[in-house]
Amino acid sequence: MMSTTCPRSASTGAPSNASGEQTVDLLLASDVPLIAEAVATALTSRGLRTTVLDWPRGDRAALQQQLAPGAADLAVLLYDVDMSVRMAKATALLRMWSGPWLVLSGTAADPRWGGLKVAGVSAVRPSGVSLADVESLVRLLAAGGQDPAAAALSDQVDAWRTLQARHGQLQRRLDSLAPRQLQVLGLLRQGVQVDGIANRLGLSEATVRSQVQSVLRKLGVRSQLAAVAVLHAIEEHGVSWGAAPDQRIGDSHSTS
Repeated sequence: MMSTTCPRSASTGAPSNASGEQTVDLLLASDVPLIAEAVATALTSRGLRTTVLDWPRGDRAALQQQLAPGAADLAVLLYDVDMSVRMAKATALLRMWSGPWLVLSGTAADPRWGGLKVAGVSAVRPSGVSLADVESLVRLLAAGGQDPAAAALSDQVDAWRTLQARHGQLQRRLDSLAPRQLQVLGLLRQGVQVDGIANRLGLSEATVRSQVQSVLRKLGVRSQLAAVAVLHAIEEHGVSWGAAPDQRIGDSHSTS
């Protein structure tokens, strides 16, 4: 955790930096500690007071204390919301604090940005945005201003909801598979052929072929490749297949 102190303005009593600008207190979160510290240092050099959150592997009670109401003017999350478990963890964190959030994401603008908006963020930018632009946006949001790109972000919300509806249909199809059928699908995904699946599961090849056909029928697809594609689609945009349904802030990070 790191922070800086700044003098208070004699005229207003509000914190100010050496250039007379009002000081903004930031909470900064990232799942990569070195990145969090580096960005904190950079933002501090711009006259912003920064505290690095103990996330995602830290003590939940300590994290909640850091996210107490009035703890800061703005929170910044540096996170590549490129996988479903990561998206779930980001959403859980965002909802722990009611103040404005800015997300710097390594993923390009797409429906997942709309998902972040639904979770309550005020603005999303690509992580490659300049430090000057970040500072400008931070000061704007902290002062209660609206993101200049708010309309574009809102457009992504509709795309996100459409994606989630499609995912819901795929998830229901996947949920209809029996445990053995899930095993077979998982092995198909690994590139295991029918004879190899039969050997691994102690089944006849005829039984495995029957299971494969049942998987295709229940998923509404015509090929093994398409069945595996359904699995990938669910993992990319929803709850990861095989992951615990109650992933929490303090859980270990999954990259599967």
